[in-house]
Amino acid sequence: MKKLITLSICSLLIYACSYAQPKGKQKEKEKAPTQKEMDDAMKEMQKAMDEMSPEDKKAMDSMGIKMPDMKSMQKNVAGVTDAQLKQAYEDENRIVPRKDVVRINSALAVTLSNAEMSAYTIKTQQAVLSKLSPATKAKGAEIYQQVKRSNKSVANTAVGLWMDGKPTLALYLMGEACKADPANTNNLSNYASFLTMCGAEQIALPILNNLNKHHPKNSTLLNNIAQAWLGLGDIQRAEKYADSAIRIYAAHPQANMAKSLIEESKGNFPAAIAAAKKSISKAYSNEKENRLKKLGYDLRSEDINWDRPMPQDALGLGKFTWPEYPMDVEQNKLLEKEWKDFKNECQQKITELKIKQQSLEEAYLTANAYRTKQILSEGQKGHYVQLMPGYAAKAIKKLGPGINDINGNASFVFANELEPVVKALNAVGGYETLLNEKQELLDKKYEDQVGEGKPNPFEAICKDENAIRTEFLKDANGRLQSAYRSYFHYVSRRSSDLLYYYQYTMWPEQFELAKVNAQVAWLTQIKDQRVFFKNKSSSCNNVPKTKKPGQLQNFDDVHCDYVSTMNLGVYKITSSCSNLIGEFDFGGVKINVTDNVETGRFSGSAMVGASKGFDGPAGCELEATIAALVEWDNTGITDVGAIASVDANAGGVTVAGADARVTVNTGVSGSGKGILQGMK
Repeated sequence: MKKLITLSICSLLIYACSYAQPKGKQKEKEKAPTQKEMDDAMKEMQKAMDEMSPEDKKAMDSMGIKMPDMKSMQKNVAGVTDAQLKQAYEDENRIVPRKDVVRINSALAVTLSNAEMSAYTIKTQQAVLSKLSPATKAKGAEIYQQVKRSNKSVANTAVGLWMDGKPTLALYLMGEACKADPANTNNLSNYASFLTMCGAEQIALPILNNLNKHHPKNSTLLNNIAQAWLGLGDIQRAEKYADSAIRIYAAHPQANMAKSLIEESKGNFPAAIAAAKKSISKAYSNEKENRLKKLGYDLRSEDINWDRPMPQDALGLGKFTWPEYPMDVEQNKLLEKEWKDFKNECQQKITELKIKQQSLEEAYLTANAYRTKQILSEGQKGHYVQLMPGYAAKAIKKLGPGINDINGNASFVFANELEPVVKALNAVGGYETLLNEKQELLDKKYEDQVGEGKPNPFEAICKDENAIRTEFLKDANGRLQSAYRSYFHYVSRRSSDLLYYYQYTMWPEQFELAKVNAQVAWLTQIKDQRVFFKNKSSSCNNVPKTKKPGQLQNFDDVHCDYVSTMNLGVYKITSSCSNLIGEFDFGGVKINVTDNVETGRFSGSAMVGASKGFDGPAGCELEATIAALVEWDNTGITDVGAIASVDANAGGVTVAGADARVTVNTGVSGSGKGILQGMK
């Protein structure tokens, strides 16, 4: 009944938001709906659906949005009292789970010795299998045999399945791994973590308590115990173990999230925010950012750790040179020729890039259309599809403030910073007026001295006219050169920043187009510099020396130097700039959504490192043996970062399958929820 009530409330709230019009100011604190309010909401929903056009219904159906079955919903809530609705609503929106005394006593009643662990895991796996569908068990057995045949790690495959949102298959394989090797403490810890997040906290705790006895002061075990007690609603015990984990590793991603919930439940919002900030500082996820928003805190750039080095000049714009600006008439004729050749060369390169630009635009549009189609089709099947590059959300929050003052964005032309250039160009008009006035004075001065039978002081005229023309060139070109130099220095730095930002926020096809856009913009701008020329006086007859023109520089290639690869056997995690994915290779075995009916993603993190050098589950404190920390939430893998002192420089980190050990840290989950609820 509780489940039906909750389902009905959720459905009503979703569709009420979708169709109903606002009725006034929203209250600060939401209250549970009454029977009358639910009945009114259903009537309003029915009216809204009746008024929808066939085209709108068809469009919603194509996006996988199904119209609710109003008769079924009315049947679900018929006869439900306001008190029952209130209870169901409060349970669904509790900050921390309600205390489950029966399951707490069940957990406390079992103490496992090492000798008893094998029998306990076999019994637990049998209970788990009773909760799985025949299709899941058949597919799990198929994968298990395939992994064994390929001599890969069954346990690591299970963790990969867990990260990929296939908890039932993960449970199957990890249970089999524990049955095969009941002394493997890392596998036992991971199995207990899976049990907790699937709603069997009371079954997981005896395993965790045994491991904690033999491996004290292990941050992973302390966190996993804290999460299990939190799921059972024993807040006092949960806080004790969470605090212990945090004392060992201050930025523990999951223990701090548990601490945040506990502090919020006490009404201590500053402490809840502080704990959530510690959690997200080392491992970012959308869920954590949304939690901070719920607590009234807007995540800032400085709150997030970013261990990927930023290039100073990604495209190599700083090495580009162009001819000097003529500052006197002696330089003028030679430099005018150099500028003409330079501009022609730039234009030729721009023409080549424009052809490439058109091709990249077509490739991007094709890829974008395919991606949109895939999102819609897979969404209808209930599959999760990545909506944007893996690091995009984190990069927008971390790097966004550093580029948000850039005007023009992808055009790579920054209008505000061009203002000094515009002012310098405007000033040229005044310099030309002054030059004309001085030229008129010289013309009058020498008008009666030039001609047949007259003194014809050409040397003096040459000197005087060259002087005023040189003065003009110094004033006009001197100011312009200074303004352009400042502007292009800014363009070089900010283009590099923007491209670095786009590496993490754009899909690869779009980023390739952005690079060419930046190149075209740069060449266009340096080509279109306004330079003024004034020849020597016609009274002079000097011929300038010729100079061999320089060659236009090539752009540096912009590519992602930071690539981390964690090969866990049949599951490979690749982390680069625009790529953050996990991929399976089962050697031909396919997994369809129907093979794993109970799908879902649970928040958590895992430490990936070498299996040699220590015994027991890996903890964040074991820095020397851990390569990376992998974070995931209900959208998939959200972050991969280095552990504390490990140097994950521009090359990233690499873990080979043969040496890989993966230790799961349980994330916050609801009390008794999941596919194993009710398991004994």
